[in-house]
Amino acid sequence: MSSNIKFGTDGWRDVIADGFTFKNVRVVSIAIGKYIEKKLNKNLPVLIGYDTRFLANEFAKACTNELLNLDLNVQLSQVVIPTPVIAFWAAKIPQGSNGAIQFTASHNPPKYCGLKYITNYGGPAPVEITDEITNYIDAHRDAPLGRLYENIDIRTFDPKQQYIDHLKSLIDFDKIKKSNLKIIYDPMYGAGNNYLDYILKEAGCETITIHNKRDPLFGNLFPEPKEEFLNELKQVVVSKNANLGLATDGDADRLAAIDNSGNFYSANKIGSMLVRHLVKNKKLKGKVVRTMSTTHLIDSLAKRYDLEAIETKVGFKWICEIMLKENVLIGIEESGGISILNHIPDKDAILSGMLLTEMLAYENKTLSQIYSETIKEAGYSYINDKLDLHLNKEQINSFISSLKKENLLKINNLKTKSINTTEGVKYLFEDGSWFFARPSGTEPLARVYFEATSDKVLNAMKNKIQEIVNQAQCQK
Repeated sequence: MSSNIKFGTDGWRDVIADGFTFKNVRVVSIAIGKYIEKKLNKNLPVLIGYDTRFLANEFAKACTNELLNLDLNVQLSQVVIPTPVIAFWAAKIPQGSNGAIQFTASHNPPKYCGLKYITNYGGPAPVEITDEITNYIDAHRDAPLGRLYENIDIRTFDPKQQYIDHLKSLIDFDKIKKSNLKIIYDPMYGAGNNYLDYILKEAGCETITIHNKRDPLFGNLFPEPKEEFLNELKQVVVSKNANLGLATDGDADRLAAIDNSGNFYSANKIGSMLVRHLVKNKKLKGKVVRTMSTTHLIDSLAKRYDLEAIETKVGFKWICEIMLKENVLIGIEESGGISILNHIPDKDAILSGMLLTEMLAYENKTLSQIYSETIKEAGYSYINDKLDLHLNKEQINSFISSLKKENLLKINNLKTKSINTTEGVKYLFEDGSWFFARPSGTEPLARVYFEATSDKVLNAMKNKIQEIVNQAQCQK
């Protein structure tokens, strides 16, 4: 039912043919169109794009249809397009834009589709905009839908070359060309295919791409660059004696990496190394912004380089708000999202993949060597972990409420330093260990993030969380 449409941390997502139906897509499209009519210049184009999801291109056409019925200026992507690329074009198209609507469910399982409204400055829509769109949905969910157009001439766009030219202003392609790097790339059957690998080749890297076809089932895996889904990438990197393996999620806004020995690198490690790279090698300065779930190694590095570190709620839209107002060197979120100064205020795995490649070219060392040096400079080495708790809504509420009431004074003889309830609950202990629990904004589960000084401390935190989860599950 359209009345159940909710915008989370990064747009609206639902199960295809359940909540994510053509009717609901058309209702949401009308709501976004009504917002554009009221708040923006309707003569400017609104861009419509899609990733490799099942029916994503058809949902995009249905959206286009409804916006045309509102007499809006609509442009539809010629081909599958990564989310950061359409976001870039929404901000950089010469005549200006009314933003973009991207059909994607990002890293979610294959049965999901979704859409996100991207602003005309290339960042995710803030809460005040998504709330207004939701109000339009509630007001118009029973209104008649527009007539269906058949065989009409729809204006299209393809900003691939403009996007590549922009990356060349941020990345030293000449430096990379001199390094003779071999890169293995896994787009995970998603929208990054023929983008990151194409750009790597243009930068002179020997590049091998795996999983480089459209598969709406994503090889029977999730299109999320988690270690458990990257076994083949690890094998190819090692067998081909490559310098680096890169993996992007379904819409190419999240990144993970594999080193030459087959070891996995999450965004916590990638983001930390890139802070060091931007300061040490590229001589850049600015504020460093991370979400509440992201490693505090970022803060230690910022202190080392005399940079201000800022913590935000989870979701790149909160980082975006600061990037629009402040001189931000880099924004990082634990889930794989990174952006930098002079780029769009939204996460971009193509950019961050090229930054990692540039870093290897500058350092002429392995990824593991660079990470070891990063930890040494920061004087900080902690263990990260995460739990996804599949609970119903009532159990999630009970779990979070219990944490707020628990006031955990000690875990493994560690005293609580602070408790942050800005979003969910975050406990920080005196040795620097912490855990952070929050409901997911895109999936029916609760997430708990951990950072610990030792396995002993990590296990103590996880055991305490499990106790509270068990209590929540027992409640009726």
